[in-house]
Amino acid sequence: MRKATVYIAYEKWGDDSLATLAGRTLGAMTGNTNFPDPRPSMEDYDALVSDYRQKHQVASNGGSRLEKEARDNAKAAVARAMKEMAFYVNTVADGDREMLASSGFEIVPEPKSSKIPGIPGNARLLDGNVSGEMRYTFASLRSAWEYEYCYATSLNEDGLPEWGDIVRTTDSRLNYIRDLTPGERVYARVRARNGKGTGDWSEPVSLIAR
Repeated sequence: MRKATVYIAYEKWGDDSLATLAGRTLGAMTGNTNFPDPRPSMEDYDALVSDYRQKHQVASNGGSRLEKEARDNAKAAVARAMKEMAFYVNTVADGDREMLASSGFEIVPEPKSSKIPGIPGNARLLDGNVSGEMRYTFASLRSAWEYEYCYATSLNEDGLPEWGDIVRTTDSRLNYIRDLTPGERVYARVRARNGKGTGDWSEPVSLIAR
């Protein structure tokens, strides 16, 4: 599991969100015994946060161009201070989620681990544009990097399709099967792949070639 940390980059945050977070961290870090030697000092941090929040309030209420530029300068200064403070918090907490949460900063969420993809649904064989052609379609999966499908035109002695070569594709809609004999039944199945592995085959669908 990755060590827990708080975000350290705030330059691209919106003004309302940043003003709210800055105020929250100021309150949470003031007198916080988990972080006895904050950097910057709480006095300097308080001054920067208060200056930005005041100038943001003025600029957001129809402020002049000069007032908005002052707000932007104050935002850049408080973002730098928050980065320094967040770095300090990460260093002291060393992955302790309770300590990190006590700082008021946002904890970076755990990345979602990818899994082997499921089975593509809604598979269909459709008539193609010309005789002896079919189009194979199925629902795409967000977790899939690519798909493998194969088709059969005959059954073995157990009544199961005799599958041909596997075809790989990244398209779930424009997969053409050509050179078919009109009147023969065609079977098709598909499975999905990603970096974790290959999923299960779908249930076969079939259609008589025209």
